[in-house]
Amino acid sequence: MTKHRDCREIDSVTRRALIAARARKNPHERFNSLLHHLTYNLVSKCLDEMSKSTSPGIDKMDVKTVQKNLDWLLPPILSKIHKGQYQPPPVKQVYIPKAKGGKRPIGIPTVLDRAIQAAIRRILEEIYEQDFVKDSFGFRPKLSCHHALATVNEVTHKWRSNYVLEVDIRDFFGSLDHGWLRRFLEHRIGDRRILRLIESWLKAGVIEEGRWQESERGSPQGGPISPLLSNIYLHYVLDLWWEKKVKRRLQGRSYLVRYCDDFCIFFENPAEMKKAMPLLQARLSEFGLKLAEEKTHQTDLNPRGRRRKDRRAMEFLGFKIFRTRNRQGTGFKTIFQIERSRYTSSKLKLKEQFHRGMHWDLKSQARSINRILVGLYNYYGVSGNSERLQSLHHYCELTWKHVLSHRSNKAFVSWESMDKILKEYPIKRPRIRYGYSQLRSLAML
Repeated sequence: MTKHRDCREIDSVTRRALIAARARKNPHERFNSLLHHLTYNLVSKCLDEMSKSTSPGIDKMDVKTVQKNLDWLLPPILSKIHKGQYQPPPVKQVYIPKAKGGKRPIGIPTVLDRAIQAAIRRILEEIYEQDFVKDSFGFRPKLSCHHALATVNEVTHKWRSNYVLEVDIRDFFGSLDHGWLRRFLEHRIGDRRILRLIESWLKAGVIEEGRWQESERGSPQGGPISPLLSNIYLHYVLDLWWEKKVKRRLQGRSYLVRYCDDFCIFFENPAEMKKAMPLLQARLSEFGLKLAEEKTHQTDLNPRGRRRKDRRAMEFLGFKIFRTRNRQGTGFKTIFQIERSRYTSSKLKLKEQFHRGMHWDLKSQARSINRILVGLYNYYGVSGNSERLQSLHHYCELTWKHVLSHRSNKAFVSWESMDKILKEYPIKRPRIRYGYSQLRSLAML
């Protein structure tokens, strides 16, 4: 039975690979029959790859519960989907804090609905991965934020394109126009059942504090299909428009780097940057999107001097990015530092974990903190950030000593005792995972 199932999975992968080959060969072809690729095995595989700690939706069923009952839960839903009769449950809306203050709405579909969305996303990715331009990095297979940062490094260092238009779209996920999105999808998707299924997810609505709210615009963040839909939307609204119509008319080089709805445009000529701003504003407005003017900046990255206050910096993907002289003083390099609000929120997260595990044994405390630190080092371990990462490591040692000294009235820990604890249960030291040589290899130009 297992061998037979493995053969079917291999066959399914092969058939999806054929979709990718067709899409690559025929960039204007519409795919009229796709839904038969949505199978029990594919949904089951997507469910198995889901984190076991993921939050349940409004049905309160977690991943383990759904896996145990998948044999009777999934077949009737698949039958309804193939008949065009499926009505997905509304998503549970929660709010999470932003690094710079405020809260971000997150929609949490049911676990089973999330697995179905992930399966549809895999099918559609075979088509759209052939279409997406190299300027787009967010939520795509085999691409990450570090590819985007590497491209920024290459553009500023090699091309000397140091004039940057930093752009922020106001409430992007909540502003997607369903009509325009359907038109964009119809360029490549001719299967009406797929289009109907996506539309049903968009129209499912949200449950907030026990009340249902209709969704007339937008795509809730949290569902696996939402990042792909956002990339498709901006592919037609922004990427193709910039590449085909605007870029070739500019004097000097320009380069767009986009990570989902967070993007920046680099210019060699500052006059062209000023011209591009109203064009971009008008283009986004045409498709129901607005710039957050307070977060949109025109930045000159050309270095002014050695003093910190003379540095000009941009912010992108949680990093403060600026140009400065290299150690030899013979040229300039691009520095990536963890942005101040992200640095503060990282320290707060570590502090909360120390207090949460105050009365755990030392081994468990060290393990929990190292798990957080490894995640921070893996993301922020980019050239120029060693000082900030060392500061985080030092902060952990100080905070751990403080917490251990307050476990009881007689629990004071001296630095001599703390050194012995750190020797037996060391806190992981930072490392730069992406040096300049690694960044050059990741750049997508």
